[in-house]
Amino acid sequence: MNVLAIDVGGTSMKYGIVSDKLEIISKGVIETPSNEINFINIVNEIQEANKENFKKISIAMPGFINKKESKYLYGTNIKYEIDFKKLSNFDEENFYLDNDGNVAAYAEYIQNYQNKYSNLLMLTFGTGIGGGIVTNGNIYRGRGSAGELGHILVSDNPDETCNCGKVGCLESIVSAKKWTDQCKELSKLDSNSDLSKAFSALGIGSILFDKSLTLTKEELEVREKILLYLSRGLVSFFEIFNNEIFVLGGSMSDNPYDLVALLNEFILKNYEFKAREFPVIEICNFKSDSGILGASILALNE
Repeated sequence: MNVLAIDVGGTSMKYGIVSDKLEIISKGVIETPSNEINFINIVNEIQEANKENFKKISIAMPGFINKKESKYLYGTNIKYEIDFKKLSNFDEENFYLDNDGNVAAYAEYIQNYQNKYSNLLMLTFGTGIGGGIVTNGNIYRGRGSAGELGHILVSDNPDETCNCGKVGCLESIVSAKKWTDQCKELSKLDSNSDLSKAFSALGIGSILFDKSLTLTKEELEVREKILLYLSRGLVSFFEIFNNEIFVLGGSMSDNPYDLVALLNEFILKNYEFKAREFPVIEICNFKSDSGILGASILALNE
């Protein structure tokens, strides 16, 4: 039984037809629509183009949802509501909706870690930072919207105001989009640096974490700031959840460079955990397909 899985981000939507063996038969990507009408129309078009190829549809959204009502409510990068019952041929029994961080975390847990760990936290880096929490093998939802890990407060700098309106959210400082924006600004300072040349060729902000590059003083300061605030977030999550592993995913996971090594070095140098061991940090196994596969697992397992 195939699933039409859609992983929605603040900038783009990835979609694919996924088999019950979690094989991605086909996939595509389009720009995320700017309003509900366009969103519904585009999903209808995707359904129509693939109508012979799937039985269930599963959508992962970056923000707050109402699963019972099949509605998307709000997110910092998609601020309009979506009533999915407006979809053509809406079939409640074969429609699935969840948070993108939740499904990505659950997919990584079920497929890669359930025989090794019971408690997993996943952060997904893209336009913002999403998250998912697995405790004792189950998605932790709290009252329904737990796992918005990108909105933990790590700074009181008024220049770091998040799209959600709060000052100092983790997302406002260390999202993958922020890395890319910072690389653009650094390239203006020195277009001949190793980083500027690599960024010009590749266009991805995670190049900041390539340890083989010789960075300028300004570039090193930017990287150190990212490591500082990201490590603050991870340490805080560990103190709350006492998890065994952090999984880092999202758009940057296709090219993480040396991010994990740099984080481990920074945390080892700056923090001490008496009588405890800090969690393992790994890049997600499914790379940028984790949202599509996670949405599929949701539909196939429920």
